[in-house]
Amino acid sequence: MTNPFIIRTAKGQALTMRTNLKLVVRIAAVILAVALGCAGWAQAAAEPVNPHASPEARALLAYLDSISGQGYITGQHNYPNDASRWTDLAYDLTGKYPGLFGEDFGFSAGDDKDSVLSRPAMIEEAERQYRNGAVIALTWHAVRPTDDEPVTFRDSVQGHLTDYEWQQLLTPGTPLYIRWCAQVDVIAGYLRQLRDAHVPVLFRAYHEMNGNWFWWGGRPGKDGSAALYRQIYDRFVNVHHLDNLVWVWNVNAPGGSAGPVADYFPGPQFADVVTIDIYGEFKQEYYDSMIALAAGKPIALAEVGALPSLEVLDRQPRWTYFMTWSEWIHSANTLDQANAIYHSPRALNRDDPRLAGPMEAMRKATAGRTGGATAADPVSPAATPEAKALLTRLLAAPGQAVLSGQEDDPASPGAATATVVQATAKQPAIYATELPGKEIASPVLGSAQPASTLAELRQAIVKQAISAHQNRAVVSLSWHPSRPTDDSPTSAHAPLSDFEWNELLTPGSALNTRWSAQADEAAETLRELQKAGIAVLWNPYPESNGKRFWWAGRKGIHGSAALYRMTFDRLVNHDGLHNLLWVWQAAAPGFSPGDAGPFSDFFPGLLYADALEISLHDPSPRFRADAFLAQFAVGKPIGVELTDALPPPGAFTDHSVWAWFQIAPPGSSPADSTARDDALRQLYADPHIVSLAPEQ
Repeated sequence: MTNPFIIRTAKGQALTMRTNLKLVVRIAAVILAVALGCAGWAQAAAEPVNPHASPEARALLAYLDSISGQGYITGQHNYPNDASRWTDLAYDLTGKYPGLFGEDFGFSAGDDKDSVLSRPAMIEEAERQYRNGAVIALTWHAVRPTDDEPVTFRDSVQGHLTDYEWQQLLTPGTPLYIRWCAQVDVIAGYLRQLRDAHVPVLFRAYHEMNGNWFWWGGRPGKDGSAALYRQIYDRFVNVHHLDNLVWVWNVNAPGGSAGPVADYFPGPQFADVVTIDIYGEFKQEYYDSMIALAAGKPIALAEVGALPSLEVLDRQPRWTYFMTWSEWIHSANTLDQANAIYHSPRALNRDDPRLAGPMEAMRKATAGRTGGATAADPVSPAATPEAKALLTRLLAAPGQAVLSGQEDDPASPGAATATVVQATAKQPAIYATELPGKEIASPVLGSAQPASTLAELRQAIVKQAISAHQNRAVVSLSWHPSRPTDDSPTSAHAPLSDFEWNELLTPGSALNTRWSAQADEAAETLRELQKAGIAVLWNPYPESNGKRFWWAGRKGIHGSAALYRMTFDRLVNHDGLHNLLWVWQAAAPGFSPGDAGPFSDFFPGLLYADALEISLHDPSPRFRADAFLAQFAVGKPIGVELTDALPPPGAFTDHSVWAWFQIAPPGSSPADSTARDDALRQLYADPHIVSLAPEQ
């Protein structure tokens, strides 16, 4: 029988309880603290700076505190578009997976290693690495707030703000502050996905801030770089409630272009872990300065090129982890150097029981909460119980219970649904139509209608929606409003000028006031459904990445995405609508000049969308549109609008991740009706499709 009081290293060396008693006892205490902390018991370990820190964040900080002076977690960074390439290389070189998995949110375009397009895949990889036992550490080379993503490293990340711009950045309510909020909120949306998956994150905000090579760095004093760090802390903790973050403050080794570290410290109430980046000599004075500033908090080597030697780590024992920067694992280290560090008795690799045990305890303690109420938390604050229940239903749908949907022409509510019932003897599970505004692009109406007619249409839609809800159908509404500059019948398609667009997004301008009245008018109809206890799949400004509508085709967070976010704010915070599940719809992207653009250029951010939908003219499996959209959605439910052809048999099998589909109203040609009816019968015969019994 194996002696339970012996821990063996990777090389089979025995660490007895007598030689390693302190570390084993402290780790055992952490495992117990994790279990008790996640069960709601008080925890005597290091107290996080965020008083509302999640149990898993508390457990991770407690673990770092427990190994201080006893062991170090091996770590490896990866570029956003490289997945786990450099972590895997570390394994190839040493035979051990690093205990810490590092990643970055990126800033650049296209297929670049730092591409912002890789963020959804990066979050998915971080979750996978956490499930496999790794500690997760995330960094963000933030875009300068005067610029829009994507950017180039030298021109923006290494750009500069004037003193006036810096002062404006730190002043709430200024245009530059508002731009900064929009940028950091994009990152907050991804971190929220990790929060909802109960993944604790070592988050290193505005790293190397004592250096002058990043736009946020090189400004000492209380109103300098440290103030910006405190500002993002406040927004992430008090606005977005990202309680899964362990706050990592970071500087570069001082000297040359990097100033004294103490001049950049935000205060002990804002840092859980105090770290430094070293790409040269591991001077004792660097270590001593971290010890002094930390005042008992854990310290770490957040970035290194060449690994510290075992002799250095003997002299500087309180480093709790290191993270080698991507390719530096082989370009700055020999094979012998890497193996010496990874196979040291003090090294905590991913498979080491001294790390694997506490990490497994964290995952098990939160497993019962994963997929529960937190996972079905709508983006709208104070969401109604009906909205939460609908989101829960959509999250459970993919692969086994895809909701069927039929869109009705707003001028003839219920007519298209009736054709489905007639062909299949089944009722669609989703009642969908368009909410008409001052102009309606209906093939039945054909032109702008007087206010009295539009009011009657809206009331007819409300009546039909209530009837569908009583029959257990989901209600889905899209909104194609007219241009706020005019009310002509064709104004949903004519673009705004750049000047008009800027006026539209400027609070208090005449054009913004016209738009506000337009949004409030839509809110009146939606409020009737909220009073009736009906949750709504709400899809404003569809196909924003396309070219067909006035709101579409404007790239960046201050383009089409900004209008979507402005609508969210108006309807939720001004009009008090909390029954909406916000759906962001995109057209299928392409490569021709007239095709729709990539999702990332137009997406408002994960904080503003409960679900995503794609509009497809041709549902044939040329590419897995569901897998493509699901990766971008990062765990949010996805749906599809079928505008022309119906899907082939088996399109919604258990290999699909669609939560719902909606079919556009049929055309007026009677020659197509027989083929359409046959396709509908095949579609609704699929056992994966959820439908309802027809209304009596």
